Amino acid sequence: MSTSAWSRSAWAVLALVLVTLAIVQVSFVDFLPTPWAVPDLVVVAVLAVAVSRGPLVGGLVGAGAGLVLDLIPPAAGPLGGWMLVLALAGAVLGRVAETYQPGPFTAMFLLAIGAGAVVVARAAVLWFAGWALDVSVLGAAVASAAWALVLAPLALLLVTRSGKPAPPNPARLTSPGGLGSAGGVGAS
Repeated sequence: MSTSAWSRSAWAVLALVLVTLAIVQVSFVDFLPTPWAVPDLVVVAVLAVAVSRGPLVGGLVGAGAGLVLDLIPPAAGPLGGWMLVLALAGAVLGRVAETYQPGPFTAMFLLAIGAGAVVVARAAVLWFAGWALDVSVLGAAVASAAWALVLAPLALLLVTRSGKPAPPNPARLTSPGGLGSAGGVGAS
């Protein structure tokens, strides 16, 4: 589905959902007592949109969600770091999904691999910005992929159900003369 097929209200709803997810992420989910990593709702949402809508929409949604994560307190790291990582992840995952047309289970695993890759890419951006990193990044990537695999069915279901086109109107599919008219099924 191209970006032109989406209405302004669909883009506004998507932006509102992503901002809400970012607020829930930084105010509630980040404080959950888990041993390795917490589920990253914004990353899962961006990757689900990318898998279901393709590289252009995935990249645009990733850039917008990344900008929100870069600006919302407590923002850590270089400005634009999240934007870069999520835009690239959305575009690449959207291209892979568009090329290979994965089934539902493959899409879930693709989303999980993408979430792990986002953690590693974010760590690379922080490393290039001068932050000290250690091996725990790999554990966080595995944990993020596991959380994404758990959240993927719901995220993919919501994204694919929200963008279903309306069923075709049967009255518009038949010619004015019905099936027996010239050029129709019953024509000789």
